[in-house]
Amino acid sequence: MENKPTNFATNFCYSLIFFFNILPFIVPVPISFQLFFNSIACIYLGSQRGIIILQKMDKEEKDKMEKMSTKDAYMFPVYGSGVLFGLYVVYKFFDKNLLNTILSIHFTFFGFLSLIQLICYHLEKFFPEWQKVTIFKKKFEIKIPLYQKTVDITISKSEVIAAALSVIPTVAYFATKHWLLNNLFGVAFSICGIESLVLPNFQVGFILLWGLFFYDIFWVYGTDVMLTVAKSVDAPIKLIFPINLQAETPSFSMLGLGDIVIPGVFIALCLKYDVDKALLNLTKQGIKELNLDNVKTPYFISCLIGYAAGIIMTFNAMIIFNHPQPALLFLVPCCTLGVIIRAVMDKGVKDLFNYDEEKIRLELEAKKE
Repeated sequence: MENKPTNFATNFCYSLIFFFNILPFIVPVPISFQLFFNSIACIYLGSQRGIIILQKMDKEEKDKMEKMSTKDAYMFPVYGSGVLFGLYVVYKFFDKNLLNTILSIHFTFFGFLSLIQLICYHLEKFFPEWQKVTIFKKKFEIKIPLYQKTVDITISKSEVIAAALSVIPTVAYFATKHWLLNNLFGVAFSICGIESLVLPNFQVGFILLWGLFFYDIFWVYGTDVMLTVAKSVDAPIKLIFPINLQAETPSFSMLGLGDIVIPGVFIALCLKYDVDKALLNLTKQGIKELNLDNVKTPYFISCLIGYAAGIIMTFNAMIIFNHPQPALLFLVPCCTLGVIIRAVMDKGVKDLFNYDEEKIRLELEAKKE
């Protein structure tokens, strides 16, 4: 499934992330470069990994995947607002240190799990047999009032090794709270979040993005809530970029992970759309194997270019107004317009809005049988 061109692009993105997180120790690096290349690389890696993992899943695993519904997309900004305002109130009236400790443990744990997932994926590329070696397997019955669920936990050898490797940076982060370790968890969380959060169609995607567009504007421009919480939370929920580490008192800029993951899942949907169109064409020709390197991805590229333009506009607005900006104010229009313009050029607006990932999957499975 992964050939040399795909591996080259993937390795190049990892190299960019490594380079732009290490270079500031040697020489001051413009914030615009750090912000631009880190976010683009995370989105590319998350989108590509999501496609590769999805292609490897069997029918049962795909059926179990949780996808965002239209109702979820409508309610996402509402729930987000509730959590954000709740944190703001707690920071204003309660012990900040205690809350930061709780949030740090919570988000670092999820960063730890994301790092395991990321390392495990690459370990299994070199040692595929480790995935088949089961270290622990057990079913748990969760029974509480109004809720019952069976949880099936299976831990492979690759996951155990990945967890052992992930413990070292986790302990180091708790001990130092170093910005570089923060970024390690932030990058892992961004990539895994993009690959894991599945949008079923573009209608849900547009509702989600434009809902969060107004959410971001209100909480940044209308109140001091977003900025207060962002500056107060001492947890790996953002990427931190040093302005000048050689200065006597180094200062930092930041980009919230939501500004990577939320547009990222929409961009990943564009890649899925391109791949599904290619799969349908191949199936009609009687070809069952898909080479990802031969798939044309016009919608993915258009949306990714839109994201890049949005990031540049965000940074320019920060410089012009000398004030933190709601990144989604620029990212959402650029990403969505990039896709719509592409659809208009292809005369495929109707196909775009009629696209449904589940229907395409069932159609492909039916034709294979």
